[in-house]
Amino acid sequence: MRPSAPDPQELDRIRREAIEFAGIGLYRYRFDGTVLLIDRGAMRILDLEGLFASPEELAGRDIGTLLIYTGPRGYLRERVREAGHVRGLEYPFRTLTGEDRWAEHDSYLVSDPVTGEEQIQVIIQDITARKRAELELAAERERLEVTLRSIGDGVISTDEQGRVTLLNRMAERLTGWTQEEARGRPLGEVFRIVNERTREPAENPVEKVLRTGEIVGLANHTALIGRDGSERSIADSGAPIRDPQGRTIGVVLVFRDITERLRLEADHLRIEKLESLGLLAGGIAHDFNNLLTSILGNVSLARMHPEQGPDIETLLRDTEKATLRARDIAQQLLTFARGGVPVRKATDIRGLIREAAAFAQSGSSALCEFDIPADLHPADVDAGQLSQVIHNLVLNAVQAMPAGGRVFVSCRNLEVRRDQALPLNPGPYVVLSIRDQGQGIPPEQALRIFDPYFSTKVAGSGLGLSVCHSIVKQHDGHIGLESKPGQGATFSVYLPAVPEAPREEGGSEGARIRRGSGRVLFMDDDENVLKAADQMLKHLGYEVATARHGMEALGLVQAARDEGRPFEAVILDLTIPGGMGGAETLRRLLALDPEVPAIASSGYASDPVMANYRSFGFREALAKPYGMAQLSRVLAAAVTR
Repeated sequence: MRPSAPDPQELDRIRREAIEFAGIGLYRYRFDGTVLLIDRGAMRILDLEGLFASPEELAGRDIGTLLIYTGPRGYLRERVREAGHVRGLEYPFRTLTGEDRWAEHDSYLVSDPVTGEEQIQVIIQDITARKRAELELAAERERLEVTLRSIGDGVISTDEQGRVTLLNRMAERLTGWTQEEARGRPLGEVFRIVNERTREPAENPVEKVLRTGEIVGLANHTALIGRDGSERSIADSGAPIRDPQGRTIGVVLVFRDITERLRLEADHLRIEKLESLGLLAGGIAHDFNNLLTSILGNVSLARMHPEQGPDIETLLRDTEKATLRARDIAQQLLTFARGGVPVRKATDIRGLIREAAAFAQSGSSALCEFDIPADLHPADVDAGQLSQVIHNLVLNAVQAMPAGGRVFVSCRNLEVRRDQALPLNPGPYVVLSIRDQGQGIPPEQALRIFDPYFSTKVAGSGLGLSVCHSIVKQHDGHIGLESKPGQGATFSVYLPAVPEAPREEGGSEGARIRRGSGRVLFMDDDENVLKAADQMLKHLGYEVATARHGMEALGLVQAARDEGRPFEAVILDLTIPGGMGGAETLRRLLALDPEVPAIASSGYASDPVMANYRSFGFREALAKPYGMAQLSRVLAAAVTR
């Protein structure tokens, strides 16, 4: 039995239902906008089903009243009239119920079979879901790009051939390439890396990821060479980009600049080494200064004997100067390793400048010329630390002239006013200037000349000038540089002056001896220091009692008070291993006698008590090593107050 022919109306119904199910609709309208027909699929897409009962109700209405279209009116009709069709037109619209949607049009120019009138027939498809997904994807991509461009790490992605597809902002800054310039180039051209130690090219991480399919890290000591030739230490890793099937379709490389971190780590290591050196230097300097105190004391005593001949006097004076220079070297070691608050006193620095400068230029082909006025004011300085500043600056000047030349050392008095462009408080200052005849210092280096570890010398440590800067700052002073390429460099040191103070020379011990009388208690744990001090004090006219620790000193003071013969002064060593030191001893002595004339003494020149001795109850401070003249001056100053 042959099947019956399909009913045309039934076929048309099936086609309409299939079209509606597929989210497609159809409508036809005249060029003036009058709707001729519309199916339910189009009604559903335009969201008209809740407003009209059937498609027939829409016939005769203006198509422009059935949706809110944001584009220009008549645009589609003109294009259809000109071309005969418009396919794949996507546009957003708003339904009469207020919902925002997207549609895709295929529009055709058709003719009425009866009248021949030209009309527009539209096949419309709802693409709202797809467009929303695309917009969300675009927004997500934009957020990702903003995130990638904002993060602090450099990010580079490549395709499976290792060609660059993306650079974020940090990667642009580190490599020197923009994303537009780098896109499509081989990674090795944009991301040039070398081993910092061997200078050999490092393995391309993208090639390794593509070869192994695994996450890889950059080797240690990897440096990125920028497009401009700059070099940065970098670290981090590369990882494969895989599609849903697990195939590697590219590589993402994430890296960061660790130059500053490595520098800080190196600085921290240097600081730890310096702290260890400081502990060692402190112990060495303490013992060293005790030995020098004994030597200097005995030399001072030997020079007091009138029967010695001029040759012996010369030898003793040279020995004394060498001993004082050894003291300054010990102080420089301490200042270099640990810093230290300066023990400041009004000091005539004229002789100190000459001695320190002469020592620094000795053995070189340079020559120092001095211009130091006789009326130069005393400066409020720590003589040992200032000696180190002068030594470093003169040595720096000498090294700036490897073929020899002259180092000009000059001084002057200066009254700083508030209107002067100097970072100093108003008042009197002494200005020390050291000028060389070298090649000068370029402006870009002059800005960093006082930075720790910055050096213009191949073998320089970069610490000399930073130590000078630190010392001068702790003296409430200022150090500045003037230099022009080819015209040498001049360092100027501004130090607080004390115009009205009596001159107390720094450097040589050849100053006037001040004799006295009365009883003096001397406390120190070193037997040689005790012997030398006992002899010096007796030669100065004092009656001496010695103690090796605080408890013994307290007992002697109490006994002297009971006898009615108290001590005129007590000299207390601050550091007594295994016993009571000077600070605690004085605290207990002040309970017995609040007016006791106490002098702090120490081989640790950086001891905080030495720098602020008055706040601990001491009247004076006596830094080891010292000779007869310094001992007599300090003792006289403590007793006469």
